[in-house]
Amino acid sequence: STVGHVGGIAPTERIMASRFLGEKGYLITFQQIDPLWTLDLSNHKDPKVVGELEIPGFTSYLHPLGDDHLLGIGVGGDENGVNWATQISLFDVSDMAEPKRDHTLDLALEGGWAWSEAQWDHKAFQYWGPEKLLAIPVSTYNYDESGYSYISKLELVSVDPEAGLASYGSIDHSDFFNSDPDYYWSWRDVRRSIFMGDFVYAISDRGITVHAIDGLGTVNSETLPGNTGEYYWWW
Repeated sequence: STVGHVGGIAPTERIMASRFLGEKGYLITFQQIDPLWTLDLSNHKDPKVVGELEIPGFTSYLHPLGDDHLLGIGVGGDENGVNWATQISLFDVSDMAEPKRDHTLDLALEGGWAWSEAQWDHKAFQYWGPEKLLAIPVSTYNYDESGYSYISKLELVSVDPEAGLASYGSIDHSDFFNSDPDYYWSWRDVRRSIFMGDFVYAISDRGITVHAIDGLGTVNSETLPGNTGEYYWWW
């Protein structure tokens, strides 16, 4: 049964992301711009909107950084709407009535435009608090005189509420599958990652690699057989 309700906060818009942290809640809605709504949930029977922040683009996943900050992934934009470029955002919610976005970082690979599975699946979003590092898969196409090639990397981002967001480096899995032109495109992405001690693991359909966090040098690499079956449409 319904315990409490907040209604009428964003007519005609869709909820793109939400996060509930104790007595605080956060919503992202979207139509042409991206409002971040802060909610007071201290009375579950009477939740209230506390603040609102309107920014271009939209965020599709929110990750808490302590009590005062949120880390988000989505797409950028301007006053005319979204540009569909992958963007990382860092929000300051220390004042629930006046939320702010302090920092952004656009992620575009050699093709100039890129997407990330972390935009729609939180399992691809990996934040390691002790090192203040975010790892997300990012993919795109590239075209040169030799033709098209597919690029898939694990991008690492340094996250600091004071200093902001900065690229830490990347782990490239493109060579695992570009030698096979018939390899189905949707299986080529780096899918997952994990931090373990002093190492970060990048996992794609055709390989798994292990890298030292300090410098991202390759410690080990193993080729996987990958998906070798037929691709079926299920209706």
